[in-house]
Amino acid sequence: MAGLWLVLGVGLAMLTSSVVDWYVMTDELLYERLAISIASLHSPLPHIHGELIGNVNQLYPLLLAPFFHDTLVPSALFNAHVLNAFVMSSASIPAFLLARRVTQSTRLSYFVAALSVCIPWIVLSSFLMTEVVAYPVFLWAILALQGAVVSPRARNDILLVIALMVATLARTQFAVLIVVLPVALFIHSFAFARADALRARLRAAACDIVSAHRELVVAYAVLVVATVVLLAVGRLSSALGTYSVTAEGDLLPHGMGRSLLEHLAPIGLGMGALPFILGLTWLMTALVGSRSRERQAFASIATVTIAALLFEVTSYDLRFGQGRLHDRYLFYLVPLVLVAFATLLRDWRWSRWSFAVSAGLLLVLAFSVVPVVRYDKLNVDSPVAVLNGGLLDLGGSAHGAQLLLVFATIVVAMLFLIASASLRRRRVAVLLVALAALTMPAQTGLAFNRLLTVDGTSGRPITLDQGVVFDWVDREVGPGANVTMIPYPFLYGNYWGNVAYWWNVEFWNASVDRAATYEDAFTGTPETFPPTALSFDRSTGHANASPTEYAVQAIAETRFRLAGKVLQESLGNALIKTERPWRVGWLAFDLYRDGWTIPKFAGTIRVFSAPGQSASTMRFLTISVRGPNAAEPRGFRVSSNASDWQGQADERGTSNQVSVCVPARGYADVRIDAPHYSPIYGDPRTEASFGSYARSGGVLINGIALADETSPC
Repeated sequence: MAGLWLVLGVGLAMLTSSVVDWYVMTDELLYERLAISIASLHSPLPHIHGELIGNVNQLYPLLLAPFFHDTLVPSALFNAHVLNAFVMSSASIPAFLLARRVTQSTRLSYFVAALSVCIPWIVLSSFLMTEVVAYPVFLWAILALQGAVVSPRARNDILLVIALMVATLARTQFAVLIVVLPVALFIHSFAFARADALRARLRAAACDIVSAHRELVVAYAVLVVATVVLLAVGRLSSALGTYSVTAEGDLLPHGMGRSLLEHLAPIGLGMGALPFILGLTWLMTALVGSRSRERQAFASIATVTIAALLFEVTSYDLRFGQGRLHDRYLFYLVPLVLVAFATLLRDWRWSRWSFAVSAGLLLVLAFSVVPVVRYDKLNVDSPVAVLNGGLLDLGGSAHGAQLLLVFATIVVAMLFLIASASLRRRRVAVLLVALAALTMPAQTGLAFNRLLTVDGTSGRPITLDQGVVFDWVDREVGPGANVTMIPYPFLYGNYWGNVAYWWNVEFWNASVDRAATYEDAFTGTPETFPPTALSFDRSTGHANASPTEYAVQAIAETRFRLAGKVLQESLGNALIKTERPWRVGWLAFDLYRDGWTIPKFAGTIRVFSAPGQSASTMRFLTISVRGPNAAEPRGFRVSSNASDWQGQADERGTSNQVSVCVPARGYADVRIDAPHYSPIYGDPRTEASFGSYARSGGVLINGIALADETSPC
């Protein structure tokens, strides 16, 4: 088995190591930052921007942390992608062990182990995401469940409790297994209860569970007490950390029934339809008819797990999924269905009614309602959607693609029934194995091909190394330094372009471990990342905080400029070794926070005296001004106590140097006035405000530079 894992891991690593850029924002940024904080703070607790946050999914960042210790991000990213391949492919080991317990066949167990890795969702190993470690951990937890249910003893119960805790640390979603366990255990105990009457069987099943699983009973009693306490203080949902919002609101939103079928469809399609149908067929047959404790226990566990995850993910998507299917939250079920499929091949025990339910009521209905949307790039939420383009081409429309899937499923099901009636069982089994071994790896290949050959979500080729471009801050001050970035939307009229720009600054530089905001303006960092809120004394220019020695500011920044020495400029940013405590050389106000003049208001740029300045000193500001796109040139006036500049600006812009006499231990103001204004794009603070077009502006100040040179006034 170790040899198979090694082969699968090496093959997968050859693909994942080709990915040298981010693809899934802001998930990858979150787990990279968590890993860096673990490496730098030497603490397993989740910290972002130096502050403790409520994140439960800490297992994956813990695995990544050694690679990000005092290392440039590009090399750490490469090593992490190689690690991903071996970690995620290690799911083949618990899949093998689980299949061997249930099927009692070594060959079929190897088949299940290999196919558990050759699935479309394995493409997620190319990204810094919790699915990488969650996949094998989930299967280890299911294996522990199987052992505890079939062989009730203290050791197995304790191992199961540990497995459930580790699974929750791998992915908070797996807290649902805490509900799966008692339900599956009761179904199994009820199936083998020694009583005839229903009430007597229910009582016997409950008594058997309590007497055989005392350790689990104690663990669940402690859990119930903790739940009651958290509920009493109103903190129950907070136990889920960053996913606390998912436990709030209506868990049964409108459209649940249809959406359950929609979520079933991608899993069935990704498994090649017929293996999925036959796997569900065996589960339903074994659940009510198997007299083997091992197989009935697995059928109980798998059935309840499938139902629980399907409900959980569907409820989440309807409330927070923004109309998208997230089958990447469901693919963990694939090995369970594969084990069931392999067991059917082994003992060929199945009923026609369960086959009809699986094929007709489930997959055919699911395919008839599943959304079929074309995606140019790999859809990380649904890697199986890589097939959608071909389905739409063949079907001619979304409805045609649905009919095509329904027709193909009916044809395949009928062919199976004909083959099972006319061919020997062994020959049919070989054909089914070949079908699964062809369809699933083929879809996996399509998913990787789409990922590696189409530009990523950053707009760049995913295989093009970006480290030499974006990690310039780390190369200047070292990855172990502490740098605060001060995001600013300097790209004209491009909200997501500005967001992605600052994502790159943070992602590619381990040293950029703080983000500062000013007056609740553009953040440039995920909402879940705690920012440092800056404010400045308008009479002295001193800041309320001095978080780090270094800061990264946009060269085109028009709100303020931190005082200090510029170490390097690159990609429109300046790396500043700041004066401590922080202060500004100049501060602008009465302007929009992206530099536009406000109608009927004169903007102000306040220039402060330098420390130790003993006499009035002439300072020189270079100010750049532009007008809106496709607008006539509009007039403006820039005036100070030493100069007066009047001009006109169109979209090409203009600039000029303005002198201002700054008194000792004081400040002097430069006034900017633009009498004409028109509607402009919205406030770039958020995507919603940017798209509102709910403001008007005069001219855009897109550059303010204070020269080091001075002269007497």
